Amino acid sequence: MSAVSGRTTVWIGQLPPSLNALMYAHWRKRRDAKRAWQNDLQLVLLAERLPRPLAHVTATARLIVPTRQRRDEGNFRWLIEKALGDALTAGGWLADDDPSFYSFGALSFEHVP
Repeated sequence: MSAVSGRTTVWIGQLPPSLNALMYAHWRKRRDAKRAWQNDLQLVLLAERLPRPLAHVTATARLIVPTRQRRDEGNFRWLIEKALGDALTAGGWLADDDPSFYSFGALSFEHVP
């Protein structure tokens, strides 16, 4: 296991779909959204050239939103947390995405018109 400590910032130019938009959708639509985000995150992480394997990853997310409307963190968190954990595991950065290797902390929103 690597003992690398540091901070990496990755950028994806879109908001994930809200759980509200996918809650009553067919299960394939939820699966496809998660897979698309997992693939995008894995490509971005590959470009960052992170060492493998990592001992532990603690992730946070800041979503840039176009309006000041109130948003429920959980509606966006589920997709990012799951897709990132799976991307880290599939890409060989983590042995597993259980809490001993991966934790997802805060998710915040920033309004940028």
